Amino acid sequence: MNTAALFCMAALGTYYFLRKREEKIKALICKAAATSLPLFLLIWNFETAIDAGPLPYWCTAAGIVFYMAADVLLECRFIPGAVCFAAGHVSMAAGFAAGVRKEILSGIREFPGVSGHAGAAAWTAALSLLFIGAAYAALHRYFPYLKKKKVLTPAAGYITVLSIMAALAVTDGVQKGMLSGNWNAWIPAAGGICFVISDILLGQNRFGKRRSRKKGAAVLILYYLSVYLFSMRLWF
Repeated sequence: MNTAALFCMAALGTYYFLRKREEKIKALICKAAATSLPLFLLIWNFETAIDAGPLPYWCTAAGIVFYMAADVLLECRFIPGAVCFAAGHVSMAAGFAAGVRKEILSGIREFPGVSGHAGAAAWTAALSLLFIGAAYAALHRYFPYLKKKKVLTPAAGYITVLSIMAALAVTDGVQKGMLSGNWNAWIPAAGGICFVISDILLGQNRFGKRRSRKKGAAVLILYYLSVYLFSMRLWF
């Protein structure tokens, strides 16, 4: 079922990518439908996924719903779509934070160098700064344009929210033993990193002088992969 859902996401996403200009409404439906499949997997794997904790489960489900709404809004009005994506990131971040806390209280792992909640906070803060720095390095050339449009502050806020969410995803992976050879623990971390790269490429493609279809395809692939991984982490 997991593999079938991934193939369906690829098919729906490809239809959107190829037909978004000619058949906008159908393409947008396919775009949102592709994002909905990880939510379907959460429901399909409910008994296993809920074992990760009610808060991680429901926050992840809510985050995917926000992403689905943002898929459509982003194509109609960019700012409301970005706000909806930010809401999804906040929901995902809450789910990751709840999962990390549960694992710490269960005594599953300790962070390298610092243990417990202090370790989680230190890793999350450091990783957030790392992601923010990467986004700044890739996108700062567009800041004058964003400032002129009076959206620089909201854009900076979005980058911060995205970076914190991705940092918590990696922290969740570390807490689950990512650095100790547990390959399943890489699932949330990979999802967070994919989302950051996807949004950086999206920003470059949207605010650059020329739009690249290759970058557009990469944005879509990384985005769908990240949402799929965020969902899958709950039953692996």
